[in-house]
Amino acid sequence: MTDPAPSLPLNISDRPILATAEVISLAEVAARRAEKFGQLIDTLDAGIAARATDASDSMARAGFDPKDQRAAADKAAATARREVATNSSDTRWVHLKELNAAADSLATTAQLWASPVSVLARAGLGTPERTNYQQQLTGSGIVELKNAALLAAATNNKVLGAALIAVIDRMPARSRPFSARDLADRLVGEEVRGVQSAIAAVKTASQRAINRNREWEAGRSRPLDRVKLALKDKD
Repeated sequence: MTDPAPSLPLNISDRPILATAEVISLAEVAARRAEKFGQLIDTLDAGIAARATDASDSMARAGFDPKDQRAAADKAAATARREVATNSSDTRWVHLKELNAAADSLATTAQLWASPVSVLARAGLGTPERTNYQQQLTGSGIVELKNAALLAAATNNKVLGAALIAVIDRMPARSRPFSARDLADRLVGEEVRGVQSAIAAVKTASQRAINRNREWEAGRSRPLDRVKLALKDKD
């Protein structure tokens, strides 16, 4: 009894596949939304601080000592924070949901832009041009394949490059005349890195807003969350 064919090693979502310009545009929108969310939190903090200051000033005018003034300010701030947290909850979550939806929409796109080789491999699929190239290259010698790769790189011919990596993929690794990764990087590497950077920017914008909201609700910083986000930015 033969073994069943392995399933595809992919978790394909129902999210649409976005083009390069769409991903970059989405990153710009996400950055603006994250900035707007930060401004919202700053406004909420300013309102809380203003109420604390009013309480402190009122105690000062009444002749209470600085210790009592600070206590009144702290109490007013705590009360204001609870009220503002409740009143702003819906507004804050609207912002966060928008950012999260933007990040989620890139699930399939991120898989398909995982590497230059995977992107180049799709070039010209199903076209007569791709079919003709592969037919011509099949059975070619090392020198012919090398020259074809040089031509593809020099002329930025992605379809020829895709046909080449399809042909050498059938060859033993040690017999391949050039690196598929190097050719793919030459032909589509810059575009792939741009898309990957934009995808990362959308995810970072969403996570930064989530972290800011968590810190604001807790009333204190969360160092571990900040370190994790900093490491992702570095990567």
